[in-house]
Amino acid sequence: MKKRASFSIYFNRYLSDANSVVNATVLDPVTLKPLILNETFITPDVNHYGNARFDLKINKVHTLVGRFSYNGTTQDLQGVGGFALPSRAYRGKRSNFTVQITETALINEKTVNETRFQFIRNRNYQTSILEGFALNVQDSFQGGGSQVGSSTDARDRYELQNFTSWTSGNHFLKIGGRLRHAKIDSISPQNFGGTYTFAGGLGPKLDANDQVVIGANGQPEIIDLSSLERYRRTLAFTRAGLSPAAIRVLGGGATQFSIAGGDPEAQLKQTDVALYFQDEWKVRPNFTLSPGFRYENQDNIDSNYDFAPRIAFAWSPMFGHKKAVPPPPAAAPAPKPATTPAAGTAAPAPAAAPAAPHPAGPPKTVFRGGVGIFYSRISEDVTLNSIRFNGTNQRQFLVTNPAVLDLFPLVPPVAVLDAFAQPQSRRVKNDDLESLRSMRFMFTVERALLKTVKLSVTYTHARAYRTMRTVNINAPLGGTFIPGVPTSGVRPLGADAGNVFQYQSTGHSIGNFLNVNVNGTLKKIQFWSGYNLAKSRSTDSGQSGSPFDAYDFSHEFARGNYSNLSFVYAGGSYVAPGGINIYTFFVGNSGQPFNITTGRDTNGDTLFTERPAFATDLNEPGVVVTPLGAFDPTPSPGQTIIPRNFGRGPGYLSLNLSIGKTIKFGKAIEPKSPPPGGPSTTPATGGDQKPPAKPQVQRPYSVNFGINASNVLNLR
Repeated sequence: MKKRASFSIYFNRYLSDANSVVNATVLDPVTLKPLILNETFITPDVNHYGNARFDLKINKVHTLVGRFSYNGTTQDLQGVGGFALPSRAYRGKRSNFTVQITETALINEKTVNETRFQFIRNRNYQTSILEGFALNVQDSFQGGGSQVGSSTDARDRYELQNFTSWTSGNHFLKIGGRLRHAKIDSISPQNFGGTYTFAGGLGPKLDANDQVVIGANGQPEIIDLSSLERYRRTLAFTRAGLSPAAIRVLGGGATQFSIAGGDPEAQLKQTDVALYFQDEWKVRPNFTLSPGFRYENQDNIDSNYDFAPRIAFAWSPMFGHKKAVPPPPAAAPAPKPATTPAAGTAAPAPAAAPAAPHPAGPPKTVFRGGVGIFYSRISEDVTLNSIRFNGTNQRQFLVTNPAVLDLFPLVPPVAVLDAFAQPQSRRVKNDDLESLRSMRFMFTVERALLKTVKLSVTYTHARAYRTMRTVNINAPLGGTFIPGVPTSGVRPLGADAGNVFQYQSTGHSIGNFLNVNVNGTLKKIQFWSGYNLAKSRSTDSGQSGSPFDAYDFSHEFARGNYSNLSFVYAGGSYVAPGGINIYTFFVGNSGQPFNITTGRDTNGDTLFTERPAFATDLNEPGVVVTPLGAFDPTPSPGQTIIPRNFGRGPGYLSLNLSIGKTIKFGKAIEPKSPPPGGPSTTPATGGDQKPPAKPQVQRPYSVNFGINASNVLNLR
């Protein structure tokens, strides 16, 4: 086995204390007045990582390579930050175990076969810090327990690949296949303790003493209440001893209660297969054509016709370039018979040989392009949720009945919900659910601007079809739901069916992207830079719709969630005199788009994703004036609803700088003597020979000093 096997082992332990910032508006527990909570919490993180590798040459034909890796992480105070208070924290523990084995067979000098096997074992455990119901006060804070319970997610994945590649003339061909299998056993008592939600709405105006303000017409003056104010009134009037019905009349009371029950365990198996063939055809020395074909299929969905042809090319208008070669010198006369030169006279130099032709250099300009169809597999989590929330294994209850909501802060048991015959939420898959299909076109121009500087410009056009959406197919029909009356509205599947969220492949998107890169070396400066211009539009996730009709998605094709219009970056490194290393990196991007919602459910789909309308009368009660315009959160039919992702966040610019120096010290390591017959360290006498360069002294120790500065310009 000598010189036929090798192995390596690595282990690392990493501990860190990250920070989570809570920025919420809560109520003072004594005075019930709004209080801004801005506090930082430390979230410890312990990470263990290790890997191993072995290489074995079985014989002259077969080689075996094995890899193993393990990663284990323990995290505390997870789920805290933003609106989420420390009571929502949970402890997480994750582990990942991966084994990879590759066998390569050199069948002959033109053919190679490779077989790969991979096994991945993932475990994820979560435990709530506080056992209690969750409390969500819209746009203010999230308190109570985290509602993750003691959950376990065990996932085992197997993957087997085999492909054969060979050359035939001007063709390099490759044919192969892949088989994947996933096995999931998930225990998720998510929301088994229940969640109360307080949202804004209409209610009577109160004075400083919480007395109803009577308007000029002799009736209570009605105003728009925030979520926090509704929650405050609930607590204040409960302390005063008012009945739940009276509290609701005065604008208090919870808006919604949800809870899950039943069997928290769900199991799933899913398999997918892919077969492919591709060819790299060198049509001419400066033109390569790469056609290919792929077929994919998976169970649990309809994907029998996922055929994916594609083709790419690379072309250079000039295959390399030749440097001018000077003509060979005239033939020298035949040398005379050798004689011993006189003392003090140098021997005559031999005649120069003709210069060899300069080989063709790399092409200065290259055009690349391609077009093809691609598929994205449907995640096994979709099927897992449809099993878990099929209405039998595990049930979800979404309660808007005041008789149940008025039990706050008590959590009603599932038996009580059954007695009230509250409908449950189910998740189902559409019979026509298919994997996402996209068509992509790309064209790239690469140009050598200088000997060491390269420019690359890439344009990409992408169209995606059959993107997945989740639609409530039993929401009230348009125009039949009365806001504030949860039991109103005509449901297609009947009121007893409850909410039925269906996974559909009915979405689509379109995007255009431009990427420019310049990188290289100028003297002693290495640099890289790039600019991306992106524009994309897509349908929603199925949770918007019109504020008046949950099935009206005609205005949901709008700017994508991650459509960064501009992104620029640049960086460079330079070794200054004295061995000082300077490194800099700059990044900037335009703001991310964001959606603007009212936080109300006005179409009865139980989703608080409705958007306001452009205000037509600034004097109308409730109109909100923002830098983006004036919005009406209670639009009337006929008003123009603002587009999805109408807002855009602030841009971002940052310049980072790093300066460092390495000092080497310790006893110098003497260089080894030259081998016998090698160059002598003593200059030769006579002629114009130069002494060899002095060997570089090596030092056994070194110390690195560095200064790192982030956001040097302090831009915001």
